[in-house]
Amino acid sequence: MNYINETTVLDFYLSQIEEDKIKFLQDREELKEEVKKNVIQLRGAEDLHEKIEVAKKLWKALFKASMSYIDSDMRGYDDLFKYFDEYVNFEELIFASDSFYRDHTMHCLWVYFLGEYLFKNESFDELFKEYNYYKESLSLANACKKSKNTHLFKELVEFLDQMCILEYHDSMRCLAALTHDLGYPLKKVSKINSCISRIMPYFSLKKCQEFDFNFDIMQQGFVETFIKCMSMGVDNVTTGEEEEFKSLAGKIFKLDSNYIVTDINEDEINKLTEEQQKIIKKSIGLRSKMKENLPRKMRFFNDFEQQQHGIMSAYLLVKTVKAFTNTKLMYYSNIDIPHNGIDLRDYIVKYTILGAIADHDSEGYTVRGIEELSQFLILIDELEEFSRISRANMNRQYVEEFCKSNIYYEEGVLKIDFIFDNENIANLDPERAFKGRCNRFLSLFNIKNLSENLRIRLRCIGKLPYDDNVYTLEIGRKYANITINGEEQNIPKYLKSSEFYTKEMYMKL
Repeated sequence: MNYINETTVLDFYLSQIEEDKIKFLQDREELKEEVKKNVIQLRGAEDLHEKIEVAKKLWKALFKASMSYIDSDMRGYDDLFKYFDEYVNFEELIFASDSFYRDHTMHCLWVYFLGEYLFKNESFDELFKEYNYYKESLSLANACKKSKNTHLFKELVEFLDQMCILEYHDSMRCLAALTHDLGYPLKKVSKINSCISRIMPYFSLKKCQEFDFNFDIMQQGFVETFIKCMSMGVDNVTTGEEEEFKSLAGKIFKLDSNYIVTDINEDEINKLTEEQQKIIKKSIGLRSKMKENLPRKMRFFNDFEQQQHGIMSAYLLVKTVKAFTNTKLMYYSNIDIPHNGIDLRDYIVKYTILGAIADHDSEGYTVRGIEELSQFLILIDELEEFSRISRANMNRQYVEEFCKSNIYYEEGVLKIDFIFDNENIANLDPERAFKGRCNRFLSLFNIKNLSENLRIRLRCIGKLPYDDNVYTLEIGRKYANITINGEEQNIPKYLKSSEFYTKEMYMKL
């Protein structure tokens, strides 16, 4: 069995650098060499302290390279990097206060490297084909640009060019992975308070004022505007002639087997009447409307109240890195926005990153397919297990290999195996880990409406003297099943939760 581990993903990433396939490092030799040097050092680091010191430098190098590729404004980087140093130091305190706390400093880097390993590995192309939907827009735009009748497609091409963010996908995946857990320390304050409160009585101190925080009235306006921006989307203003355009499009655009436009049928264009040419010209206008997603807005407000670390991470970036607040966005309520009033691509790129960070642990967010950055980040975050440093053995010894990982795509199914064979960890419990995964996956994935393209089989495989069982979770559209050594379990009874259905009930959804 070929396990995926730190060396696997780092070697793959180095090959991507050598082949110049990382967009934000292309033609940027100084940044490329800095990243490459630190990746090599991380691969060769032997002890935990050395790994963390290298990781700090690599994190900053990757952030600078990917963020500056999107926006040249680097104001706030120094403050963010100072915070990251404090974040790493603070994590040591969290380790001391929580026996089951798991590393986030290294984890963020491994999420990035694992994500690139899977996304750019041809064997996983089928899994991520819906994520590449922007390629359809790019193909259409390129076909229109090559046409002999480019005047007909001028507005369509301008719109597609603004909407296409393929150039920034590498940067977006990198930034989302690196920063998605930056807000985690706030969530752990209660744990630290609890530790302190247990110590105080021994000094006859009966009253201990816990550390607490809240945002004052002066900050409320910024918070509300931040969440409003996070919940906004851009809609192109249509002309009311969409059906006529679709009918004409079926004649003039040549499609491949995947229904992606590859060329223009010039002969059919020559047959168009003057009225039909006008419909083609104005099918996509140069004006947009902002729309507010109210359920998303309420979800983010609730996450902010609960101090979910995803939304707090996004908030930290907006408060610290000026590039996230220099976006050109003029908002007119219920009025069309001229495209010179908004930098559409800039807005989409930055708020897609922030949205993914906020979504990844947002209460109420569910995944239907791997179509967008939010869903990609969530999936990779759940898969990254090969290097989660923890104190899971409930003593002061750190555990660097909680389990081994094997991830592969076979027969249209994403197959994930977590192998528990480390006999040096006291009380290692594969079934406990499995139940945690079941609770997370069955809550996270919208099984009723799951994409037909997304099917998952997750196994926790015990290879221990006291547990050699194979625990299996399978999910797909209207399908969920839990088995132990092939024997089916009643899902709600097994997980002791009324929030889940039985296999038969999932099939009837």
